[in-house]
Amino acid sequence: MKIQIKPFIIIFVALIMTSCISTKNYANRVNTWRGHDINSLISSWGPPSDIYEMPNGNKMYSYLYVNNSLVTTKYNEWLNETYQTSSQSYCQTSFTANENDVIVSTTFKGTACYSFK
Repeated sequence: MKIQIKPFIIIFVALIMTSCISTKNYANRVNTWRGHDINSLISSWGPPSDIYEMPNGNKMYSYLYVNNSLVTTKYNEWLNETYQTSSQSYCQTSFTANENDVIVSTTFKGTACYSFK
């Protein structure tokens, strides 16, 4: 019986990569900032993309990461048409700090919100 090594290696590497990079890891990384001073976050992550002052006095600091766009062109034989689609990956992460500059909540959304362990 001959074992095919190449497919096994590809599957093994894919499993390792997907177990190390995940949205759950990103959530854990972001949530560790709760209870910390917002100035420490800014020192670590750099200046935010946007700051919004909320009506209750809290401030929301948002970071926006936008990755390269992917544009694909497809041809539909039946309609004799060519059309393009595009997609762009992004991650918007927000930290809300209270009047004492302590981070009280975190949120994120997007297709590029992932982190290593």
